[in-house]
Amino acid sequence: MTSGSCVLLGPSNRFAAALSHERVQLSRHAPMKSNSIIRCAALNLLLMCEAQGQASFELANHNSPLVDAPVFDAQSVPLAGTNYLAELWGAATPDSLAPCVLIDRGNSREIVPFLNAGYFIPTSSSVALSVPTVPPGGQAWLQVRAWDARLGATYEDAFARGLGGYGESPLFYAQGGNPFGQFPIPGPLVGLQSFNLRQVVPEPSAPLLLLVGLPLLFIRRRRGK
Repeated sequence: MTSGSCVLLGPSNRFAAALSHERVQLSRHAPMKSNSIIRCAALNLLLMCEAQGQASFELANHNSPLVDAPVFDAQSVPLAGTNYLAELWGAATPDSLAPCVLIDRGNSREIVPFLNAGYFIPTSSSVALSVPTVPPGGQAWLQVRAWDARLGATYEDAFARGLGGYGESPLFYAQGGNPFGQFPIPGPLVGLQSFNLRQVVPEPSAPLLLLVGLPLLFIRRRRGK
């Protein structure tokens, strides 16, 4: 779990009602004062965690008329199919981006495939896709990252290989939704722009490495004589 965040399983009014109930019980049962104080403190802590909360966003690059940002490969062909994946990254500051998480699924990551024409669509769980460091309804710095799934299961895997086949949208600043509200609606990715993946540079094959290496080995031996 990201530091400073707290996962809650219900809307905020549930905790407010529970806190009010504890305060009433405290006044009626003086002998249980210490236990009630402890319970009230715990509920207050939960409410404070929710106040820090998480702003939620819709993982979709098409939401007419607000968002229309297809993603392309290096030849400007729209990405399509399960060979290409996308993920939303975000944070309170532009220099601390991290994968957005599903707060109702143990803060797990949400990675989705492209369907057609460069677009991916939100899943049923996208309502809880959140930036842990931004409060509910707050604004966050965001970036969509996409990559060729044949180069890695995550963006970091594809990036680490250094062969291209991955890309990122320009940073943008958007308003999030409140995943703890009675009718939670994630914020659309207003400000998202289209982008291209980097050109894939194939890894050199073993025969090619042998052909390149043999002349160099021959030259080094000649010089060593």
